[in-house]
Amino acid sequence: MASPHSPSSLKAVIAETPLGFAGVALSETGIRHATLFHRTRAAASGELGSCGTVEGLDERADEVIGLLQAYAAGRADALAAFPVDLPRAEPFQQAVWRTLREIPAGETRTYGWIARRVGEPQASRAVGAAVGGNPVPLWLPCHRVIGSDGTLTGFGGGLEMKRMLLELEGALPRPLFAEPKVEEAGTR
Repeated sequence: MASPHSPSSLKAVIAETPLGFAGVALSETGIRHATLFHRTRAAASGELGSCGTVEGLDERADEVIGLLQAYAAGRADALAAFPVDLPRAEPFQQAVWRTLREIPAGETRTYGWIARRVGEPQASRAVGAAVGGNPVPLWLPCHRVIGSDGTLTGFGGGLEMKRMLLELEGALPRPLFAEPKVEEAGTR
């Protein structure tokens, strides 16, 4: 029998949403790994496969899919309560990851704020490294962490995705007008 931390006990669940395909690797007790939004199901599946997931039915799949679809449709708090089962890591990393869940939807916090919350006020850079290794993005909202000067800083999905997620959640204003598309030379 596989242990709760065994990769073979992880089931892949992928949701199609208006923002793209997002997935999770479910253990017996919660989400062990998650993806950001991808353009294709294959990309989300490939990322989950690298975590050791197996295809298979899970009784929580419909709930997870519904939560991801609700989040992508603008219900920023949709992912807040589903259980997360963090992989083994150093205690400091675990503390940082758990603290991410304390950041309310529609708000942001700095790396320094997290450092103070975990009792290491001088460890902002170490917090940044731990946030960068977050195995459960969206569910542990690392996109809500910004620089001390209010700027958007590093994010595994790129700064455009970070901006889009913060706009979706209401932490940043949405642009009034979409950027005009640039036509390629010779096309009309």
